[in-house]
Amino acid sequence: MRTSRTSAAKRLIRHMQIARRHARRSLSAWSRNERGAAAVEFAFIAPIVSTMFIGAVELSQVLTVDRRAAQVATTMADLVARTNASISQSSMTDIMKVGGFIMLPYRSSALETTVRNVTSSPSSATTAKQSWYCTYNTNGGGTNTCACNVTSYTLPTGLVTTNDSVVVAEVRYFYTPLLFDMILKNTLTKTGSYYTLSKKGYAKPRSQAAMLLQTSGVACPSPSFP
Repeated sequence: MRTSRTSAAKRLIRHMQIARRHARRSLSAWSRNERGAAAVEFAFIAPIVSTMFIGAVELSQVLTVDRRAAQVATTMADLVARTNASISQSSMTDIMKVGGFIMLPYRSSALETTVRNVTSSPSSATTAKQSWYCTYNTNGGGTNTCACNVTSYTLPTGLVTTNDSVVVAEVRYFYTPLLFDMILKNTLTKTGSYYTLSKKGYAKPRSQAAMLLQTSGVACPSPSFP
């Protein structure tokens, strides 16, 4: 009886040792098995890489649009500054239509341009007034609103001398993000679903300040200073 019990105990111990060896081999093989590791790593990395890629595309586009808007402002100011003595409202419309072509292939309908003629006081370069303005909105086929409007206008310091004139072009581009606005929301002003990119361009008249002709053919009056 004692011999049979001893033999059974030995067999049990031997089976336990064999099972332990199998378990060790299985664990060792499992630890070395890397099948599916790449898929798991990709699942973790893909959202991050996709977000970085989309963000880079978004940032690249908004920087390009911003440069185009600045180019529109400088071009509008320069073209108006090249005119002599007077300029008609129809000529202003033709000039300001150019801005839409500069913005291509981006949406020209999101562009708004305002051109002003500003004159400084004979006694102070820091005191200036506008004599007229034209605002062109490319949305809806393009509408141009011009008016004689003598009002005070603040110019950058050192831009003009006394009794001097300058053409000021102000551009606003209403930029709509491609997918999301995480990058833009901390740097630009958002109105509704779009961000406003604002640029200004300045140009000195080549000969004398161009005065806008009203529909009657009479030029807008020059501003007066006390």
